[in-house]
Amino acid sequence: MKSIDRGRAALLGMALLCLAPVLAAWMAYLLLPPGGGASYGQLLPTRPFVAAASPEWPRGKWVLASALSADCRDRCRQRWHAMGQIQKAQGEAAERLTRVALVVSARPAALDVPYRLPHSPAHALPAGSQGFYLVDPLGNQVMFYRDGADPRRIIDEVAKVLKVNNGL
Repeated sequence: MKSIDRGRAALLGMALLCLAPVLAAWMAYLLLPPGGGASYGQLLPTRPFVAAASPEWPRGKWVLASALSADCRDRCRQRWHAMGQIQKAQGEAAERLTRVALVVSARPAALDVPYRLPHSPAHALPAGSQGFYLVDPLGNQVMFYRDGADPRRIIDEVAKVLKVNNGL
């Protein structure tokens, strides 16, 4: 009779020993929920970016794209400067990233940008024109960053996106 109780106790002990990590992980998840998944920019639904259908669009590169009109002088200059700094701060990955100006008006502000594409105001941009977009190499919209956003946080977020998507 003692050997049966001893066997049951050993079996129960092994079962508890095997369940302990699972129960500990479950309790940790309930008491300390994970805080990941938050992005600094506005995550956009995955769909083709309107201007990416243009034949002049830089294929195979990540793109920082923004609307360029005649009425946004200082704001556009600040935005293009920030976009240039974000691109340069990517280090070795900077060559995988380029900037595109979506020219909305007939007389846009004079800025030094690698690509200028005509863009019809009738084709409204999904999140507006008060900021810039991150577009993947396949031409899909990914993120939108408003004017005045913290460039350091954008640099970090774009670096993570480029690192995770190294194959694109």
